[in-house]
Amino acid sequence: MLGSKHVPFVWAAFGSLLGTAITQSTNTTAATSDCPCGFVDNASQKVYSDSIIVYFNETDQVPSDIFAVDTFEHEYEIGWNIYYREGADEKNAYFEEGSDWSFGGPTHLNLNVSGATPEHLVNGAQLQSVRQDIQYGTFRALMKSPQPWAAGGGSALSMRLWYNETSSAELDLMNMDDSTNNAQMRATVSNNDEDLSWVMNYTTLETPEWAAISPWDFWEWRMEWDRDTLAWYSSYNQTHNVSTAQAQLVDVPTAAYFKHWSLGDEDWMQGPPTSDSMAAVGWVRFFFNTSGTTTSKINSQECDASQLCSVDDMTLRLSTDYTAEATQRPSPGSLHQPRSKTAGIALIAISLAFSAALLIFALLQKWNDRRQVKRAGAAAAARPKMPKSPMPSEYMMTSKSRPESEAFTTQTDVELHNLGNQASSTTLIPNSDDPPWVQEHKRTLSQRPLLGHHDSTAASSTTAFSPGTQTPGVNPFATPASERNNPYIGSQSGPDAIEPFSEIPLNRQQPTNPATPADRSTADLLAAGKPLPKGEPEGSAAAANPGAKADVKPNPPTAGAGAPPVARTRVDYLAGLVAVCSLIVSCTHFILTFVPHASMEYIDAHYSSEDWARRTIGPFFFNEIWVGLFFTTSTRFLTTGYLRNGKLRTIAEKIVCRTPRLMIPIAAVILFEYFLMDLGATKYLEYIPSITWSTWPSTEVYNNFGWFINETLQIIYLIPNAAPQLTWNFCTGVLWTIPVQLQNSWLVLLGVVIIKEIKTPWKRFGYYGFVIINHWYGLSWGSYFWFGLMMADLDITYKYRKFIQSRWWVHYPMMTLASILVFVCLANDLLSIWVGWTFSTEERNIHPEFQSGYNLGQTEEAGYPDYTEPKLNGLIFAVASQYIVELSTWVQACLSTKVFLWLFPHVFTIYLIHGLVFWSIGSLVCVFFAAQGLAYWLNMLLTALICYVTLFASLPIVTPVMEMLGKEITKGIWISASEEPAPWRPSTYPFTIDEIREMVHRRDDEEEDGYDGKGKGRAT
Repeated sequence: MLGSKHVPFVWAAFGSLLGTAITQSTNTTAATSDCPCGFVDNASQKVYSDSIIVYFNETDQVPSDIFAVDTFEHEYEIGWNIYYREGADEKNAYFEEGSDWSFGGPTHLNLNVSGATPEHLVNGAQLQSVRQDIQYGTFRALMKSPQPWAAGGGSALSMRLWYNETSSAELDLMNMDDSTNNAQMRATVSNNDEDLSWVMNYTTLETPEWAAISPWDFWEWRMEWDRDTLAWYSSYNQTHNVSTAQAQLVDVPTAAYFKHWSLGDEDWMQGPPTSDSMAAVGWVRFFFNTSGTTTSKINSQECDASQLCSVDDMTLRLSTDYTAEATQRPSPGSLHQPRSKTAGIALIAISLAFSAALLIFALLQKWNDRRQVKRAGAAAAARPKMPKSPMPSEYMMTSKSRPESEAFTTQTDVELHNLGNQASSTTLIPNSDDPPWVQEHKRTLSQRPLLGHHDSTAASSTTAFSPGTQTPGVNPFATPASERNNPYIGSQSGPDAIEPFSEIPLNRQQPTNPATPADRSTADLLAAGKPLPKGEPEGSAAAANPGAKADVKPNPPTAGAGAPPVARTRVDYLAGLVAVCSLIVSCTHFILTFVPHASMEYIDAHYSSEDWARRTIGPFFFNEIWVGLFFTTSTRFLTTGYLRNGKLRTIAEKIVCRTPRLMIPIAAVILFEYFLMDLGATKYLEYIPSITWSTWPSTEVYNNFGWFINETLQIIYLIPNAAPQLTWNFCTGVLWTIPVQLQNSWLVLLGVVIIKEIKTPWKRFGYYGFVIINHWYGLSWGSYFWFGLMMADLDITYKYRKFIQSRWWVHYPMMTLASILVFVCLANDLLSIWVGWTFSTEERNIHPEFQSGYNLGQTEEAGYPDYTEPKLNGLIFAVASQYIVELSTWVQACLSTKVFLWLFPHVFTIYLIHGLVFWSIGSLVCVFFAAQGLAYWLNMLLTALICYVTLFASLPIVTPVMEMLGKEITKGIWISASEEPAPWRPSTYPFTIDEIREMVHRRDDEEEDGYDGKGKGRAT
């Protein structure tokens, strides 16, 4: 009985006799039909217990007790470039008469590959050893490679040792598509990335140094496997070797395979063949040890070294008997010592409990905030009036002082004021003029100010509201340090406001119970019935559409006090436009991943309906030019403030805040995605190409964290037309637009300063035309941003919307022209589909190629533009669409629906995480449903449903985190960069050190004064 643990014993037992055995084995007369004591390799001096020997020229069928002829059909394969599925049909394994070799007869076993089917299935032939316990040995076979130029595509004849996807090794003979120069023998282990150093070209094998026999004929091929090394041979010449550990085959039992197959991998075997391709096996000679028990007597005292049979003896015809245990493949867990899982389970349980506690706490806090809002509204009438501001302190007498008539903002301001008034006193005595509720320092729920914590924008600040005049953005009752360090003090509107990436939720309703003016947040005051400030924060509703009309909706009057009507500036349609664009972009990426033929005509279709979708609705909905609207609208957010007030402070704010506002959330998301990908979240994405036939999905984990840092920095500094490498390490690669946004932000921020100084209209718009044409000709995305700036200038400076809408004979023809342009730009690809002529290709070819100066059409770079290149039809589409949205009331009504308004605050989140959802959850469920044998249309329907449910369910969780990271941190950056630091104060401010000592009655002070605390002085 010989298991893997007995192999060292066998070698030790026969070590002293092995030299004698080697010299005698060639002359031995041991029964060639029976070698009960095992086998020896004279060259390597290794001993083996079992054998499998089959000569196919001596039989007319495959021995069923040695090899099984498989029939199967894979539902999916693994590989980024594998678009065909492997199958096997026993009819493709048959015997054929021939005279190609001279080892005992005219027949051999033919293994055929049939041509690929329309379902992308390639049926080949496969033999699998019945035994599953093969462990270490020498594996030799006489094989004939697939023939050159066979069937119009490449295939491979493989000898394989396989346990699972991560533990395998094989020898492949591949004719390739170009058999003249590329046909090769290749060594492969454990589905690792292909390595050209493991390849031996057939032209090399035909040289005299290797052999005189053509590799296209029958040739002996060999694999040698021991505990330390795995080696491949062509006849007796070694072609490559690796460590057994690299193949993950240390102490692993395997089964042996012979198969002729093809997957259509362009980087591997190429193909697949369009018709039958032939290969053949002449004989098989395996000598090996077993991972289980053996029927050999190699451990018996009856055997000695002289009874070992030589593996080079070509007269051997023995296949060792085996037990039923040898036919069972052991599970991975049984191959290793069991490890305790207690610690891991405990850590998982603790992590889940902690996460659940945090989630419950957050939900309770949200519920409690809502209760406080309701209580505060109900108790507003009974709340005591806050006192008017008394004489200001010394610090408040500066330029930051306010009129006395201004009301206190919060209860905290009242207490800080009282504390400041008492700074010169040795005891904390309440001001007798203060109401009792102030003296007692009580803070009931009804007395707390409403800070509006129910959303991310309402908590931006707390601002007093009083009919009297006031100084915006100033809190006279806060200490200088607290005013500087508290981002919630002061108005957040105006030219120095922080730029949000996503605008204030436009459909946020006021609380059912009205609040007093002191309870209102900045977001509430921005909606008040008064003119907007001259400078609008980037991304705000007013900045997005400065010409929008105010929709006045007065709140119910507050009990016991009159309240002014509240005006709300609504630009819901612009929010809806951005939301629609984000949905269309995500849908386009879903189509490219799972139903690619609807967008890419060179990929085969699963159903004819996909082809009709591509020929009809595809160019309108699944078109990359929708991304241009993000660029034109973002320009309005950047430049509106300066066009209104002409203050360079507005430009300074955008320059300081733009990069951190975008990059802080992005860095957090890509780091989290990096973590998930490293854990294997996108493992099943590599299976997707063989199911969907899409060439688009592909991603990989960074080599190390340094690569992550390097590629993240590329987003900030790389020129727009060079997509950062991060696009290949991020799901769907959408981050190529970030360099475009950032680089062109600086362009338009400088451009708007120049435009503001050009007063003459014809010169102003002549300059616009000059720079737009130059950017278009230079294939720069800057043309989109200059057009966005021009439309903002037309609206803010020249009021073009009011002018056009008041003249119907101008409005309707212009609207018709814009609609036609939108249709033509979207339908551009329809022309190439139905006619074959592509406008985008012809238009691109007239642009210059920067290396040579020639037009692109005269260089090798000619052709259809890349996804990351600007297109003329995309530029016209963005401008015409923006025009329609701003002037058509019908379109505005459609875009102002509640669904789009709910979705709008989550646009940035959808942009960043939809790819992760599609390529992790989506790929997993797609592979799962494929394994269940579901029809492709049903698989895609269920995958889409699960993907979008997961995406929308994650928005309320992810968006607040991103807002906190981007908005609040950026706000702090701007405050620290724009505000003068508060004057230095001692840590005891507003008290002196003597006052602190006097208040706490420190004993050391008493002793110094000669007082012992008992009414007796200290003797001097």
